Amino acid sequence: MPTMSVATVTRQEILQQAIRQLEAAGVPDARRNAEWLLCEVLSCSRAQLYAYPDEPVGAAQQAQLAALLARRLRREPLQYVLGYVEFLGLRLEVGPGVLIPRPETEWLTARLLEILPTRKPLRLLDVGTGSGCIALAIKHHQPAMQVYACDISTDALAIAQRNAERLGLDVVWLQADVLAADFPAQVPGPFDVIVSNPPYLALDEAETLPPEVRDYEPPVALYAGADPLRFYRALAHHGQQLLVPGGQLVCEVHAYHAGEVIHVLATKGYSNVTLEHDLAGLPRMVRAVLPKPDARCVQIDLC
Repeated sequence: MPTMSVATVTRQEILQQAIRQLEAAGVPDARRNAEWLLCEVLSCSRAQLYAYPDEPVGAAQQAQLAALLARRLRREPLQYVLGYVEFLGLRLEVGPGVLIPRPETEWLTARLLEILPTRKPLRLLDVGTGSGCIALAIKHHQPAMQVYACDISTDALAIAQRNAERLGLDVVWLQADVLAADFPAQVPGPFDVIVSNPPYLALDEAETLPPEVRDYEPPVALYAGADPLRFYRALAHHGQQLLVPGGQLVCEVHAYHAGEVIHVLATKGYSNVTLEHDLAGLPRMVRAVLPKPDARCVQIDLC
């Protein structure tokens, strides 16, 4: 564990020490990481940190920073070290056993909130909820919606439930496996919307990932296995039974497999299959409609 002198040290001095240690360990964006950690210890904002650079940092705070810094130097994700992440205005607990919500998932959720009809209360199912980020953000912004969320992981569901309780949001949490043949019996359909950010990485992508992801985040939430489309096939299949006619299936997708996901949905008979690109310009969200009985055609729209 790295050590810091417990002699009198200022905010500016201890910040620079932390930056140097993080840079030496190859941690990306070392300055921002050091700022986050020190602000957490001092219970101050970044602006306050720089406004009072000569304020002394006490021995207890130095020790607390050293403990947090040691975890980050081992390349444990910053969000795990802090214990939380910000997601569409909500502070969510995260930790080992749950996937850290990504900016692209935040974008997808914001986009979904834009396109969801508000003329009547809807029933929505979030499949593979993890920390509960999508379900909780939707419930927060559309309180009248009935929101259900499921995951195969009991660890993830425990964190999601704690997030809901702390935020005072009423979401129904279910343990369910979307790959199981009896998945429709495990969740209380039908639904107007099914949304999912399923595992979509191939196993051979593991070595391309940063250690924060590869060594710490739960493999069950990252990897789809040999078939990167298997979760989308399951969602498309179960959606035919669980969605109301005219209901929407909305999925986050791997940028490399967006076209294949579109093909899966189109061949399953979904209509208005739409691909949207995230703020980085990557193909990221595919949504589709379960046709009503009198539908005659399938339309594919690449935005």
